[in-house]
Amino acid sequence: MLVIVLVVFGVIFFSNKKSEYVFETVGRKNLTGMVSESGTVLTNGGTYIYSSTTGIIDKVYVLNGDIVTEKQKLFSVKSTATPQEKAESYALYQAAKSAVQQAENNRRSTSATVERVHDDVKNNDSDETFLEKETRTTAEVANDNAYDAFLTAKANLVSTQAKYNSFLNSIAIAPISGIISNLAIIEGTMVTANSLLSPSAPVLFIKSSGLIEILITIGENDINKIEVGQKADIRLDAIENKIYKGIVERFDEKGTFTQGVSKYNLYISVIDADEKIKSGMTTDADIVTSELTDVLAVSNTAIKPYQKGRAVRILDDKGNIQYLPVKIGVKGKEFTQIIEGIEEGQRIIVSLTSEQTPKASMFKI
Repeated sequence: MLVIVLVVFGVIFFSNKKSEYVFETVGRKNLTGMVSESGTVLTNGGTYIYSSTTGIIDKVYVLNGDIVTEKQKLFSVKSTATPQEKAESYALYQAAKSAVQQAENNRRSTSATVERVHDDVKNNDSDETFLEKETRTTAEVANDNAYDAFLTAKANLVSTQAKYNSFLNSIAIAPISGIISNLAIIEGTMVTANSLLSPSAPVLFIKSSGLIEILITIGENDINKIEVGQKADIRLDAIENKIYKGIVERFDEKGTFTQGVSKYNLYISVIDADEKIKSGMTTDADIVTSELTDVLAVSNTAIKPYQKGRAVRILDDKGNIQYLPVKIGVKGKEFTQIIEGIEEGQRIIVSLTSEQTPKASMFKI
């Protein structure tokens, strides 16, 4: 779509027995080409923070809206585990550490056996006996099983260590810099340690301080007009009387074919974003694709389909409508560039009252 940067034109109303016409005189204008589509605010980059300890919040160091830096304290938790729970968990943790060491030793032993067997038969590859093949295969399988057992032992160690840590007092540290949001705790709140087998609710969210992005989807007819770095005006339904500035960051090279039409995802960063913009908000984006100076242009409503092309209409000397085929260029919200077919100063029909097109004012900017 196009937005007219500067245009002044007059309209003339003409009546006869059949119809009332709205005319305009073909002139030259400055145009700004735009692609306009709706979209949504993407989830801003960030991370959820969970408690690693089951217990009671002892101290909260941040508030919603606070800006934090990496490794900054967020909150502390005092464990509610009993001494017996701690002792038993520690014993399991130590046993898991020992199991990892044993599994590692076994894997090293089987690996050495495989190397010895391969060395024994390396000069007999072409005439390896059945017994040699059986010996080699048995050694390789034993080594594979030992490696799998080592991985299992390491996974068990991670699990038992996390369980043991959940019984210890802890201090949560910010893994990234950003802005605190969705803070769900106060001092004295009971929290549960998070795990894959028993997930708990997050304590807070750290929103990345990076740029917020808008996702819009555009059609195949517009994708070739888009370039990285193009400017965009962004409006959000939830934020009145505010136009944000954006920049096209990237777009998909491969589209999604849906109901006979290819669509492409396009991502726009908001360079002057503020705290009012929230994830999931709906947006309208106008992307500037071209800027034209002093070009021949007419109102969009003046252009009509004609013989598989486009045309404008005039009245002949007898008052009958005639179609003049035209070649069009950039099309905007109100006006379209005319490349050939009519000349500056010609009077053309913008609309008929029967077409229920809103009449323009005497001077329209």
